[in-house]
Amino acid sequence: MEQTPAPETASLGDLMMNVFTSPAEAFDGIRQGPPRASVWVIPFLLTILLASAFSYVMFSNDTLREQAMEPQRKAMQERVDSGQMTQEQADRASEQMSGGGMMMIFGVIGSAIFISIAFFGAALVLWLAGKFALKSAAGYGKYLELYGLSGWIGILGLLVTILMVMAMNSLYATPSLGLAVFNEYDSSNKMHLVMSSINIFGIWQAVVVGIGLGKLADKPGSTGIAVAMVLWLLWVACAVALGFAR
Repeated sequence: MEQTPAPETASLGDLMMNVFTSPAEAFDGIRQGPPRASVWVIPFLLTILLASAFSYVMFSNDTLREQAMEPQRKAMQERVDSGQMTQEQADRASEQMSGGGMMMIFGVIGSAIFISIAFFGAALVLWLAGKFALKSAAGYGKYLELYGLSGWIGILGLLVTILMVMAMNSLYATPSLGLAVFNEYDSSNKMHLVMSSINIFGIWQAVVVGIGLGKLADKPGSTGIAVAMVLWLLWVACAVALGFAR
């Protein structure tokens, strides 16, 4: 009796290309292939590297550094006004924040920690959504691969963001609806926060994640996309409410 040959494992390069041109084919590749840490480790490390580069750009530019520190300065002024902090303490803290070198180090370390938590946390949320909402039997490792593969879109978005920020000399010049108000952007304005959270690359990545959710659960792509968009909307709401959005 003739044995059916095992399906050929897609190369990492093919997976990366397909996530942009044919996401369904890319996720077929990770569903049918053996577990491969490289599928998620490489984009994870590259995201940390780019975020570190973004921190360097931000804290080595006086204008960008002041924009980054603006929310903290406003928060300190509110504490001074409410009597929780003296003006002298606020001035001293503000002076310390103005030192670019130390803030750059904190920015790089903070970016690495935040990205690590967000990356593994997002994969966990996707695994839970796949398991309970879509009845998928795939393990957590496959959802790490799913999120890592979709992360190439986030990497492209981060590159575009860095270039826009450098070209327009503003942290608020991002590929989002916030671009419409970047000249008068106010980090305390909830509408501005919502607009800056509606990022074209974020939406694109969410749709691609949805296609992957459908593939891993053997469900229609539209079902996976619906679940992914609900999760994306919840993330935007949390980011705005907790002040992560910018």
